[in-house]
Parts: sequence; C-alpha cells; structure tokens
Amino acid sequence: MPSDPLLDALRQVVTNDLPPSLPARTAFIVGSNPSKGARSPKLWNAAFSALGLDGAMFPLDVTPDKLGELLSLLDTDKRVVGVAVAAPYKPDFATLLGERLTAAAKRCGSINLMSRDAGGRLHGSNTDGNGAVESLREACPSFAELQILVLGCGGTGRAVIATLLGEMRPSQVTAAVRGDKHTTWLTGLGVSACPADLRRVDLGRFGVVINCTTVGWGDHASASPLSDDQIAKLSPDCTVFDVVYQPDPTVLLARAGKRGLRTLSGTRMNLLQAVIAFSTANSCADSAAVAAAMKAAVAR
Repeated sequence: MPSDPLLDALRQVVTNDLPPSLPARTAFIVGSNPSKGARSPKLWNAAFSALGLDGAMFPLDVTPDKLGELLSLLDTDKRVVGVAVAAPYKPDFATLLGERLTAAAKRCGSINLMSRDAGGRLHGSNTDGNGAVESLREACPSFAELQILVLGCGGTGRAVIATLLGEMRPSQVTAAVRGDKHTTWLTGLGVSACPADLRRVDLGRFGVVINCTTVGWGDHASASPLSDDQIAKLSPDCTVFDVVYQPDPTVLLARAGKRGLRTLSGTRMNLLQAVIAFSTANSCADSAAVAAAMKAAVAR
C-alpha cells in the first residue's frame, strides 16, 4: 500500500494508533484521550454507513504542545471534512483558529467542531450548547422560567450559558466558577458568578442545576461536583443535568436520583450535538436520516 502523507505526518503528532488508510470523507475526534471510549466515532460511522458515504471518523489523542501542528495538518488535507473537538482542547482550538469562528463560537471562546467553510478552510463552531438546551427542553419544558445554576465555565459551560441566554434573562443564570478568570466574561453577559464550593449559595432557589465540569468523568468518575449535603438542599422539583455521558449515570445523578430528583444525563445531549455536527460537516446529508442512524447505533 502506498504511503499516505497525512497519516505519516499524524503518526509523528498523535499518541494513539491510526488506521492503515483514510476514506474520501475523513473525520477525526481530537482530545487528550478520545481513543479511550469517545462515542462520536460510533455515531459518525453509523451515519456514514447509513447514508452510503465513503467516510469514517477516527480518534486522535494529542498532547497540548502538538495542537498547532495538528491543526495545520488537518487543515491542509481536503479529505478531512470534520473534526470533533473534545475536552480539554475546546478553548485552545478556538484560539488557534483566530477569526475563523462562527459568531456564537467567538462569543463563548470555545468550539467542539471544525468543518470546511466556503473557502475550503477549517473553521470552528460549537454544537454543545444547542445539544444541551434541546435535551434540557425535552426533560424540563419550563426551564426558561426557572433559575439555573451552571457548574463550571470551561468550553462546555460557556457554550451552554451562551445558548441559555438566547432563551432567558441573564439574571436567571448563575455560574459556579473557580478563581476570577471567568468573571469578566460572565459579567459582560450579565450573568452572576459564585464560588465553586457554593459557600453561602441558596441552592434551594434553583430549578435546574447543570454540571459542565469534568468531575464525574474519566479519572474523576468516582467523584461528584455536589456533596450529599448540597444535594439535600436542592428543591424537590429541581432537575439535575450532568453533561457527562460516560458513565451514565454519574455519581451526581445517582445520588440525586436516590433523593427523588429529576435527572438528565449527557447521553441525549451527545446524540443531538453529534447530529448537528455531522450535518454541518457533511452538507449533503439529510439530518433526519443522520438522527435515525445515530439513534440506532446508540441502541445497539
């Protein structure tokens, strides 16, 4: 088999194994370790197959010092139609792309998708917020009338907050953050910030709590961003939404469920944002067919 310049170059940049060849429509998911179980390849590959497209998605595990080099490689090869961006690199790739961002991505300073623009270059957008809000709407149709507490203000947290503000007043949203690095951004939106440890916060006033941190996932899978005492202070009508989808349920959701609270995992959000992302990167695709294929893949 002849050598593939992109694959040869990628093998010098990423830390995981790569396929022996690439299809005409190639997609990747980039993160610190998506090869350890990211669901996007399963969803995208089901859609490629169902639509009869010569395409496939592969994981790329990469260290922070290689992000710029990786972006240059992916941008150059036009077989690359889409790149899903996983934690913790969503803000980093937004910075690397500079002005090549959608308006919404510029507002939140974070992306989870790179796809080709009209000029053929990769540009960044964010489907996390839309996926999260639509899944929340299904579980809690009245969310826009409630007070919402968002835990964390990283890439996913910012996307969720920015999308929530399209449907509700900034005074209805509070973000729990560590340190001062996020307060300027939140203040510019009119959103209140509180300490991540939630000291002196009246948890009972929130109708929805959304965990947008990585607590409960990966190396932190045995932990919860809220203690049992804090969960006990939530209103009985509160909806607890954890954007983490592996494991499902997380420790947070298991504990909230035991108390009788309505819970929502990131599984549905992950599916919805994957449909949006695939359809964006593959404009020839029918969104309904993509959704059906991905839903079937999840059920298997």
